[in-house]
Amino acid sequence: MPRRIGDVARGTGVGVETVRFYEREGLVDQPLKPVRGWREYDEAALGQINQIKLAQGMGLTIADMKTLKARAKGARAEFCGAVRETVAARLDAIDAEIAVLTLKREALAGWLKQCRRRGKRGDCPLYAGINALAPKRSKR
Repeated sequence: MPRRIGDVARGTGVGVETVRFYEREGLVDQPLKPVRGWREYDEAALGQINQIKLAQGMGLTIADMKTLKARAKGARAEFCGAVRETVAARLDAIDAEIAVLTLKREALAGWLKQCRRRGKRGDCPLYAGINALAPKRSKR
């Protein structure tokens, strides 16, 4: 059943501009524009957008998806290889983000532990730590 762009947007939970963006990026097939009237999308467009949302939810980027879509036109073995490479690269990036977040978490947990240990006496270690990072003002 053909649908207009607003129907596609509502049906997939994205905005009309997002549908247009995916079209410009080549991720969603653009329907032919009739001489008169509105462009009509088929069920494949909904499927494409839902696949994009799933891939984004797993951390794939628009560039990743464009690469995979381009490779999908080739041989199945080539596509499978591209998927493996893309997913492996994304996993490496996620692992790097996790490592950075782990360091940040440990630093914050350390500050909080110092703060709790201090109780109500002495200077706040969080304040002292943040204050040490602030640029020093010159006295005039």
